[in-house]
Amino acid sequence: MKNFSAEVLTGTLVFAAMFVFFSQVHPIVLFDGDDWNVISDARVGLPKWHGWNPVKVLPETFYPVCGYVAAYVVNPIVGDYLSAVTFTAAAIVAIAIAAYVVMFVLFARKVLRLDTLSANFFGAMFLLLHFAVFLQHNTQDNLYLFHTTDADCVFNYVLPNLLNAALVMFLARVDVTKKFFDRATWQSVGLFFALYLAIFSNVLSSCVLAIFVGVELLSRVDAKKFQPRKFFAENLSLFVVIIFWLISLIFELNGGRARSMAHEGNFFAQVVDTAAVVIKSLLFDNHGAWLTIFALVTSPVVFAGRKVSSESRELWLVLKKFWLCLPLWTAYIILAAAKSNPTYALRPDVQFGFFVFEFVLFFAALSFWLRKFPRATFILPILAFALFTWIFSGKRTLAPSTFNHVPEMVCVQVSRHMMDQIIAADRAGLNEATVTVPKGDDKDNWPHPTYMGENISRTLHAHGLISRRLKVTIQPDATLNERFNLPK
Repeated sequence: MKNFSAEVLTGTLVFAAMFVFFSQVHPIVLFDGDDWNVISDARVGLPKWHGWNPVKVLPETFYPVCGYVAAYVVNPIVGDYLSAVTFTAAAIVAIAIAAYVVMFVLFARKVLRLDTLSANFFGAMFLLLHFAVFLQHNTQDNLYLFHTTDADCVFNYVLPNLLNAALVMFLARVDVTKKFFDRATWQSVGLFFALYLAIFSNVLSSCVLAIFVGVELLSRVDAKKFQPRKFFAENLSLFVVIIFWLISLIFELNGGRARSMAHEGNFFAQVVDTAAVVIKSLLFDNHGAWLTIFALVTSPVVFAGRKVSSESRELWLVLKKFWLCLPLWTAYIILAAAKSNPTYALRPDVQFGFFVFEFVLFFAALSFWLRKFPRATFILPILAFALFTWIFSGKRTLAPSTFNHVPEMVCVQVSRHMMDQIIAADRAGLNEATVTVPKGDDKDNWPHPTYMGENISRTLHAHGLISRRLKVTIQPDATLNERFNLPK
């Protein structure tokens, strides 16, 4: 009961902190064309063959659900539609991060064999590292692992990342091959549904889960007693995850987005070029290398003690699994990025999986030294406090999750400007409205493309802000760039 209370407290504190962060510090806001489109364009919760995004069941159902909850539950309470969207999205992300951190704390307790106090301090440091790994001295707009490019990508990348990583923490401590799915219970049905959403979310996120499950299967192979049929039957649950993930890859490769991003050329040369860019980014453009070095130095010590200590033997199995996950993840992302766009792999919301494995390796190594020197636990709150104050030093700021890092306040002002014009036209009984927007790029006026008129009209109607759909014409206006202090 005490352990349960500690985990509930940890989850509650993480939720509160993250809700404040995503609703006040760097709020999730509606701004660009994708934000206004997908928030009301719900899809059937099944993979769609030859669809534009065939496997993105999780983002393309949860984002619209967020929109409807914001419009019809939160908006009547707060009295402002844009604020309601921010509060609802912030709550969803905060719940996901809290669950993710609690899964790590449970993993630290059971697998790393830490006491409740140490495991919860590990959880605090684990969360803080997500904000610290990309920090630069005395700079603004620093990236972090929950950062992305807009509200739509919060649901397309951040949520899938969190779900898949949380499931890795769960599967690392719970053996689901031992009668877990023998009968339908709330736990087994809930886990099966979570696995479905994780696999059919985003192939750049689901690889984290698939790679860990694949490594887990490899770790169970006994070369002396290996019988394929028996091995498959005994590990059916894990094989189902791999099979469904492979199916999701087939769906995605035959989707419209994958075909549109693929380019001609020498694929081998593209792989080499992409590998150079990705490996440099992962090893030298962040602070994670120090964590890897610490784990690398500790691993031989753990390996050497595995024959004399059961704890070292168990810890070595953990380190071995996650060490193998790192290169496999890297290889997968390099191949995926080489097929589409190498710079894609430089995004923090794509690199998330690498750092999850790296963080686990670091904390696994740290747990070894804590067991060896128990009094070192006293420094954990100091380390967590130092990390927290370093992240939020006034000399540096974190980047908003908006297109081109436009300040969230400006995003809200622009969106309110667009909304007001359409709502005014509806109240005046008009069937058409010309909406002025800031001037964007030369291609289609992104981030407020000329084709977004139908989408924003549909969203406002679906969310009850206008009485009917209007024909909306988007008109770029360079004077608005000056008014909102946006680049032309």
